[in-house]
Amino acid sequence: MGLHRVGDWGEFKRLFQALRPDYICYAIEDNPLGSPPIALRLVFASKGETYVFVDFARGDRLIKTGIQVREVRGQPYVAHEDIAAFVKRELGPEVSVVDFTLTTFL
Repeated sequence: MGLHRVGDWGEFKRLFQALRPDYICYAIEDNPLGSPPIALRLVFASKGETYVFVDFARGDRLIKTGIQVREVRGQPYVAHEDIAAFVKRELGPEVSVVDFTLTTFL
């Protein structure tokens, strides 16, 4: 069992297509050093291995995927619909997209 951090979208896509998992998970995360301070983590597992791809925002887009970063009341966010559309376009319409973003209220 291992964790594989994949920095290149093309390589992550190639691995996903070769291993053919049924779903991909994502999390929207804070990235305090980003502008805006938001990031997207895509994760899938296959045969006991976990593959992770992280994309960071620059301006109104994520750098590697080009997914739009929106803003509501001054806070950046990435819409589930935009992530799902990107995943289905790039990885196939049959792929399920699961949000595993964790939110903590204090």
